[in-house]
Amino acid sequence: MNKQRLESRLADLQEETLPELPELVHLRMEETYRIISGKDEVGLEAASEHQETLRRKRLPRWLSRVIIIAASVAGGLVLLISLGFISPAMAETLKQLPFISSVFQLAGDSGLRKANEAGLTANVEQTVTQDGMTLTVSEQMYDGSRLSLVLTRSKGVYAHKSFSDTWAIPDPETGSLINHPMDFYVNGELVNTGVGIAPGGREAPDSVIITTLNSGNLQLPDTFDFKMSVYLPGYADPFIFKFPVTRQVLEGVVLTPDILKMHDHINLMIKRLEVSTTSTQLNVEVQGEAGEHITAIEANIPDKYKVNGHFPVYFELSDEQGREVRGLGGEGGTGEGNFLSYTFNYEPFETMPARITIKPTIWKDGQKLYIPELAITVPVK
Repeated sequence: MNKQRLESRLADLQEETLPELPELVHLRMEETYRIISGKDEVGLEAASEHQETLRRKRLPRWLSRVIIIAASVAGGLVLLISLGFISPAMAETLKQLPFISSVFQLAGDSGLRKANEAGLTANVEQTVTQDGMTLTVSEQMYDGSRLSLVLTRSKGVYAHKSFSDTWAIPDPETGSLINHPMDFYVNGELVNTGVGIAPGGREAPDSVIITTLNSGNLQLPDTFDFKMSVYLPGYADPFIFKFPVTRQVLEGVVLTPDILKMHDHINLMIKRLEVSTTSTQLNVEVQGEAGEHITAIEANIPDKYKVNGHFPVYFELSDEQGREVRGLGGEGGTGEGNFLSYTFNYEPFETMPARITIKPTIWKDGQKLYIPELAITVPVK
């Protein structure tokens, strides 16, 4: 297809009433154009000739249109970007092309997939190389409850293993797995927070999804400068990444019910519940008497609720129709003053619930133990 005919075809497409191209797809198409522009001109001419051969065959009109658009991407992508219009089917096709696939979409939980589809993720494309090893942060999502980002490595000396397999290595003395340490900074200040690492799976074996800034005690602004230092064994210096982060959410509500339930020397307070299109986060406290040390709080709890002397409670969440959300991890049993604090993260509900039931649960001796006397239902809307 020559340039004049391509421009004519693109002009025809512009006149159609089509939805505006999402910013996320704009960014992905720009990445794709950068990749394509690096190819030699012979390859582009061959693609154009192949498209012309297909066109001469008497294909159905709708199929011809698809072929024309697909074959014209290489030569006319920058023009499509400038027009800012594309059909929904074409947008979905572009998202599924290998070189613009999202690891969030391929291997993320339902919240990360929803964020990607809604354009709530941001491209980072920051690369650091050290002694033959290259790490890249490609995309990130921050919804106020968690920051998730994709970290990808070059194969290097680990070509025979996936990135997730090499992320945890055995301690030479105990044989137990130890995680490579990471430090996180917000506006230059070191943040005391946990980290979760999920594999990219078969679709993205050289990537992992890192989730952090999901601790219940954090009070972060909607926009901040983020820094991450990644320490890998065998490398003298950390791999350091710096980029801005902005909270993105379509629909969300933060509830602070401060509901207290008491049973069998357990004083359970629901402090905060954040529900959005991409995450669900629950913050609770197990309280003691005024001036009571946190060790005394656990000591007063009956042994039937404890494992190895601790109160390992977690919570199952369900909506008014009994539909549960999958847990993504949590932290707890720590605190200061007269309470123990717990934070748990979950996938989002399919739709915004009218109310949420919170069921305290303990796993003990391979059995799930519910504590129905401490169950709490919180209205959402």
